[in-house]
Amino acid sequence: MEKQGQNQRFCYIKRIFRPYVEKLLLLMFNEQRDDDGSISMDRISQLPEAILHHILSFLSQNEATQTCLLSKSWRYVWSTRPNIEFLEEDWLKKNKLRYVWPPIRPKFLEQENKVAFLSVLDKTLQGYYDQKLRIQEFHVKILKLDSNTILLIEKWISIVMVNMGVKTFNLYLISNPWEFFALPSVVFKAESLQKLYLYGCKLIQKPLDKVLFKHLQTLHLTRVYIDDEIFHKIISSCPLIEVVGLDRCEGLRTIKVNKDHNLKEFNFSDVPWYIKDDDCSIEIDVQTLVTIEILGCGHWYHPHKYLPHLKSLCLINVKLASWPFDILSGNYLPSLEDLTVCCCSGLKELQLLNHSIKHLTIEGLDGPDNKVAIDAPNIVKFKYVGNIPPFIAFATTFSEWKSDITLQDDVNFGDDDHALLSWFLKLNKLLEEVSRSKISLTVVQHCSRNLHIADTYDGFGKPVVVEHLSLRGYYGSSCFPAFLNCLFRICRPRNIRLFLHANILPTQWERQDMKIAEFFCKNLVIRERERMDYFWQQDLEEVSLECFDEKRQEWHHVPVWEGTSLFGCATALPSKPIIRVRLKWREIKI
Repeated sequence: MEKQGQNQRFCYIKRIFRPYVEKLLLLMFNEQRDDDGSISMDRISQLPEAILHHILSFLSQNEATQTCLLSKSWRYVWSTRPNIEFLEEDWLKKNKLRYVWPPIRPKFLEQENKVAFLSVLDKTLQGYYDQKLRIQEFHVKILKLDSNTILLIEKWISIVMVNMGVKTFNLYLISNPWEFFALPSVVFKAESLQKLYLYGCKLIQKPLDKVLFKHLQTLHLTRVYIDDEIFHKIISSCPLIEVVGLDRCEGLRTIKVNKDHNLKEFNFSDVPWYIKDDDCSIEIDVQTLVTIEILGCGHWYHPHKYLPHLKSLCLINVKLASWPFDILSGNYLPSLEDLTVCCCSGLKELQLLNHSIKHLTIEGLDGPDNKVAIDAPNIVKFKYVGNIPPFIAFATTFSEWKSDITLQDDVNFGDDDHALLSWFLKLNKLLEEVSRSKISLTVVQHCSRNLHIADTYDGFGKPVVVEHLSLRGYYGSSCFPAFLNCLFRICRPRNIRLFLHANILPTQWERQDMKIAEFFCKNLVIRERERMDYFWQQDLEEVSLECFDEKRQEWHHVPVWEGTSLFGCATALPSKPIIRVRLKWREIKI
């Protein structure tokens, strides 16, 4: 939905500014006539070459190449622009060569395509070298390595790093998961380098080699083999480093960044559990951090609690057994706006007292001893995923906010009615705590038995208004009405999202979605009462079925007639409809 809205806004802005852009292009490319009436060069072609190169730097390699068709003066401008970008996949598609990945074509055709791509790249780079041109950005992506390709890559790296003063170096190499390209040590001598992006490489350095990354500001390593010693040597040689990204890197056991750096952004994502031999620990002694994102870590340690500039903190699958979580106090993190805590072991109690928090996400904090207490007056959105926590409390907020709650309870209650009643009581408590917000509730439940005590229990109090409700999972045909009775004693949804699937052979999950949609259509929209009356039906004033129009970005009414199914009557629905049941309830006074 959010992406659709962005596309709609982009089209709207493009329609507004298109006339002005066309006028600008006409002005720049307008033919000029000399005093004798002969046609002279267009205005943009008279710009200095440095400006033309700067314009072309915003285009891809394929787009820059196409500018040779503008005029004679543009024929070779693209070949001397300061950035080289060769992506094998895009190049093969552009030149209409057969490309399939993973390769299932004959080996000779694959080799022919590879040789053609490498030849063009090698000649282009050699032309830059012969003309003694400098390169600001070098971006190369190669899909499969062999001995010849490795020799060429080593040659290119030596040329680019030593002779061309490259500022941004991006090397993306896809090989077997257990193989890495050994990066030449000449990379460590590139003093002009400001941004380094590596994928599928192995960093090996001789003991006497020096790292000359005096101007390096961004270091991003993805699926790179690097040990602790080399990483620490690189970091200690980068006084201007601001961004560090480590994604599925192997060989790292301890990551340390000291207070001498001006680090602003740190991102870490561990390798999958079935590959790594041991957990990686992270120790960051930097107070200038603005963003921290850690996905999978044996231990995170920060000597100083006070992080005055930190705005975003994301911890997913991190061990926090000895981590003092009182750091979340506003005294230590006065600028924190986004906080995500997901599946972090060792964290039993989360007490958040922070007036700067705007977005809060909690997942997996649902153990029997877990407690969550939140005092965030300026919160904008709260998101929770997991089982219902045994205790959660929200302090009074000063502004309107939204809460998105997804309950994924896969509990087999057996014949224990009291356990089911306890589940609904905890849900009632949770909804009451967030009742001052606009609630979106998703319940993923597996229930195959009738609910007796919970269905007749009247101690829930006044139902909480829920803006959006979604029900997923498996419900027995006899227990779903009783489950819905219990749920509607706790909350009164204004919109119920229905999930329809057009697959010829739907899965069990999809069939259950369609059964739930059919139930709501019959008992809410058409109001057929086949077996029993529902107490909540008398509290309904208006019910309608609506479908979302993606082109117009609005909801419209869908007619439904008695005696027909949802899928038979709603013939105007698109192939993948976004539909909902809109409800208007009478006010309940207790």
